[in-house]
Amino acid sequence: MTFSSIPILSVDILGSVAMVIIAIFALHKSKRLRDLDPDNAVFLYLLWICTGITIFSISRSFGHILRQVLILTGNTDIWKEISPYSGSINTVTFMLVGLITLFFNQIWNINVKILSSRAKTEEAHIKLRDMNHTLEQKVVERTEKLTSSEHKCRRIFEQSLDTIIVTDSDYKVLEINPAGIELTGYSRDEIIMKNMIIGSFFGDDSEWNRINDKIESKEYLLNEETCFLRPDNETLMVMITGGVDYGAFGFARTYHFIIKNVNEKKQMERQIAQADKLAALGELSACVAHEINNPLGIILGYTQLLLKNKLTYHADLKIIEKHVQNCRRVVSDLLVFSRKGSTKMSLVDVNKVVNGVFKFLNKHPDFKNIEINFNPSNESVETQGNMQELVQVVLNLVINACHAVDKNGIIDIETSRAEDERILITVSDNGKGIEKKNLSRIFDPFFTTKPVGEGTGLGLSVGYGIIKRHQGDIRIKSREGIGTTFTVNLPAMENGYLG
Repeated sequence: MTFSSIPILSVDILGSVAMVIIAIFALHKSKRLRDLDPDNAVFLYLLWICTGITIFSISRSFGHILRQVLILTGNTDIWKEISPYSGSINTVTFMLVGLITLFFNQIWNINVKILSSRAKTEEAHIKLRDMNHTLEQKVVERTEKLTSSEHKCRRIFEQSLDTIIVTDSDYKVLEINPAGIELTGYSRDEIIMKNMIIGSFFGDDSEWNRINDKIESKEYLLNEETCFLRPDNETLMVMITGGVDYGAFGFARTYHFIIKNVNEKKQMERQIAQADKLAALGELSACVAHEINNPLGIILGYTQLLLKNKLTYHADLKIIEKHVQNCRRVVSDLLVFSRKGSTKMSLVDVNKVVNGVFKFLNKHPDFKNIEINFNPSNESVETQGNMQELVQVVLNLVINACHAVDKNGIIDIETSRAEDERILITVSDNGKGIEKKNLSRIFDPFFTTKPVGEGTGLGLSVGYGIIKRHQGDIRIKSREGIGTTFTVNLPAMENGYLG
């Protein structure tokens, strides 16, 4: 009986061990599947089932082996006490497996919904990713367009030949382009760092007040002409257009100005008008000069004859002679002005012309208290012209400067070559300057600011006509109380040709 139960016991024990091994292996495989896909409900179900079976197999196998050991050792009473507990464990384990199986369908439905939601979420994620990619592309495209637009605006701002100025609501300069820096004469750092207002560029405070009142009332300006004053005291006529910009929401108000330099245009207009007046007056002066020159010659001749006879009216005749001489000088100027007389041209060294005037006036007793300095050019300053006429022009400019400093000041004369290869003669003084209202009339015939009897008002007019005949020009810069600078420019002689 004992011999025949050994195979059965062996099978029972070995089977129990094998069941435990298989259950543990199955639990390990299900756990690996679960780790590969944590959201898979089937793998979760397998993990739970394998866990329950493993617990059952361990409990069952342990119970069988323990039962056989207790029977073989004659301790059946102990097994009877333990067996209810082993059976309870097996029962609970099978109930657990049953419950898992019972609720699997519900878990599966939930899993299906989760997977469906997951698929929709992934689909939405893909769409969102595509939209984000599209948005990124659009942002890149818009950024490139904005950068290109900003670059174009910056190029227009930087390369504009007109001055462009942007100010804040208090008219402090925020931005100014290179043309504006050149026009105003100030450096960019000086303008921005010192919080200069646009009114600082105006030559007259009343002009800035007028412009300010107009833009405050109308919020724009259109082609307003005014005068700017540079740091070197040069005045410039400008045309200013501007307006207010309220900007985007939340941004402060700014003002934008476009300023054109019309100084040369105004000078050209004045010169054209001056040329018209000179042409008309030239015709008139020629007739007047010839009509009165001969009678004056006769009066002068008879007066001088009477003076030789030493008559009683000697003093009166001297007065007549003096005033007739003055009349003849006026007539001579009129003849020059009307282009009568010699106009022979030859090669003239401008340095020699100016040096002759310089030496003559340095020795003149009336100007002994005036410091006259001459700085000749080291380059060639030869031109085609009439030497006597050029001497007359330079002499007149220097004498005017002497009168401006009231015979006690400094006069600087300089000859030079400009960048455009023109010859420049500059006569500067530190005298009282010329009033702004008189600047436009300075070359008018018979216009003078000297007292009656001290000037005919023809010197600058005659000089202007002479320089025009020499294909040149005369320009003037003056500030009251600071001084005046006359600049004569003439064409240079290069290789036998006028530049």
